[in-house]
Amino acid sequence: MAEYEIVIKNETSDDKKSPIAGDKAKSKALGVKALVAYNHYIKPFVNKVATQYVSTISLRTGAQELEDKMSFALQTAQKVGGIVGSITVGAAVGNLPGAIIVGLMSVTTTALDYYNKQSKLDMERRVENVSLRYMNMRAGGSVASFSGSRMKSQ
Repeated sequence: MAEYEIVIKNETSDDKKSPIAGDKAKSKALGVKALVAYNHYIKPFVNKVATQYVSTISLRTGAQELEDKMSFALQTAQKVGGIVGSITVGAAVGNLPGAIIVGLMSVTTTALDYYNKQSKLDMERRVENVSLRYMNMRAGGSVASFSGSRMKSQ
């Protein structure tokens, strides 16, 4: 008859991770749950209140430029919050390199969006300046002020 022997050895040392979930794993899971709950329930409510407040600035005060600036600031804060939230969730679930890559891609995409918007604004400004110059010339203001003809005849 053959003999079989079953040996159980404890080869874990103090510096290795325990196979049993401890307090750190529980607190990490609780933190991830809290972050997901914040993103799902609290963040949309806060965004709606802030968006409503910002979108009515010009109606309440008549300051359209202030509303535009506040709207830009709110959109920037929302994007930064989304990027930080994504990195935090990725790091919390144990995928820090992936979270950093996603964060870098988000920052790059946001920077490209801002660059495109700025280029469009610059182009619109140049077109508006040309249009204003032509309207001024048709009104007779540009020729007289640049040629000095008004000063000669008076």
